[in-house]
Amino acid sequence: MNDAMADNPTSNDNTRSAPSSGSPTPASGGTPIEPGRLTNSVRMTIQTRVAQRLIHGRRADPVSGTPAIVGLYRYAAMTRQLWTAAGNDDPYADWWLLRVEQETDAVREQIQGLRQHIDRFLEGAPAMDIALAHSLEPAVVELSFGTPYAYQGAYLLADLDELVLAIMTGRFVGLLDRETFERHLEESGRGVRRMFATIQGYRHLAVTRDDVRQATQKGQRAIELMGELPDEILSGELRAAHAPPLRGQAETSVPETAPEETKPDNKDAAAEKPDGSEED
Repeated sequence: MNDAMADNPTSNDNTRSAPSSGSPTPASGGTPIEPGRLTNSVRMTIQTRVAQRLIHGRRADPVSGTPAIVGLYRYAAMTRQLWTAAGNDDPYADWWLLRVEQETDAVREQIQGLRQHIDRFLEGAPAMDIALAHSLEPAVVELSFGTPYAYQGAYLLADLDELVLAIMTGRFVGLLDRETFERHLEESGRGVRRMFATIQGYRHLAVTRDDVRQATQKGQRAIELMGELPDEILSGELRAAHAPPLRGQAETSVPETAPEETKPDNKDAAAEKPDGSEED
C-alpha cells in the first residue's frame, strides 16, 4: 500500500481495539468504543500499453505543440475536487458531475459496441476456438480513490484494456488487416480520452447556489466562465446519481480513502502487441 494509506491507523483494521478489561460503557462512566474510519483498496491488472498510457496521461509540450492527455490519476484528482465542491453546494460542480456520468455511460456503450463487433470476427472463424492474447508481464495497479467517479474511470479503462486485447488478437490471427486494426485501435481509446477530459471546463470558484441566485460577484463570475445553469441544476432537483450529500447531510456509508495521487509500484510493465510492433 502507499504511504498515505500506511499513515492511516485504520487502514488495516476498521475497528479500534478494546481494552483487555472490557469495553467501557456510558453507564460505567467511560467512553464507548467506536469503529474507526473505513478504508478500501482495489487492484487493477493492465495488459496493454494503450490502457497503461491512459493511467499516467501525457504532459503538453509547447515546443512541439503536442497537447496534454488527461490520465486516470489526474482525472481522479479532478473528480475529487468536483466531488468536494458539489458537497459544498457548488451547482456547477453538480452540473459537471452529471456531465461526467452521461459521458461515462456513452463511452461504456461505445466500448461494448466495438467489442461485440470484434468478437463477431473472432467467433466467425470456422472450427477455430480463439483465445484472447494476454501479457506475460501485466501491470498490477493499486487503486485507492476517494470518489465513485474515479473508480468508474478505472472500470472503463479495464474495459478498454480487454477491447484492445481483442483487437490485437484479431490482427494476430489474420482476421483484421492492418488498416482495420489501426482504425479500431484508434477508435478504442478515443472515447476514454474524451471522457477523462470532460472535467477540464470546470472552474473551482467556491461558488454556491445562493451566490448564483443572488448574482453575487462570485456567482456572476461563474456564469461568465461556465455558462447559465439549467433550472433543475440550480434548484438541486436534478443531481448526478453518485453525487455526494450536500453540506450538513451526513453520509456514513462511504469509506475514507487515500488521496488520488496514488501511483502504481510498477509503472513500466505492459504488454507487447502480438505482432511485435509498438502502439502509437
